[in-house]
Amino acid sequence: MNLRHTVFTVALMTLSLATQASTMDEIKSLWHPQGARTSGSLPTSPEDPEAKPLPAKQPVWYRLSNGRQVNLADWKVVLFMQGHCPYCHQFDPVLKSLSARVGFGVMAYTIDGQGDASFPDALPAPPEVMKTFFPNLPVATPTTFLVNVNTLEALP
Repeated sequence: MNLRHTVFTVALMTLSLATQASTMDEIKSLWHPQGARTSGSLPTSPEDPEAKPLPAKQPVWYRLSNGRQVNLADWKVVLFMQGHCPYCHQFDPVLKSLSARVGFGVMAYTIDGQGDASFPDALPAPPEVMKTFFPNLPVATPTTFLVNVNTLEALP
């Protein structure tokens, strides 16, 4: 009986590790749009000779005020905005210009379901995202968070 229990436990642990790895890959593809599928076709299998690996993201080094260098490819700015927010209309063009100049990505969420001129394709913020980013914070726009795409660490 003890051997069955041990084998069962090992099988469950192996299955949970595979599930966690798959979930982490899916989360990373959300933060890396080039990893998300754009067509309606199913992904190709690893054995498919026609399958081509995605090119590796080149590091974008940025020197902080304390002298430390960080790779901007590891970070994304998550923006919460509203289409009718006057502060968003002032802030969003500056953020878009800065992101293009410096080289960091922006993931725009809209609270009211509408984008603006700078981020017309902002995604409606689902309740789970709002709970994750605003657990004990008042919801105000524009609000930005810095998110590490590898660890999903979020900094307000």
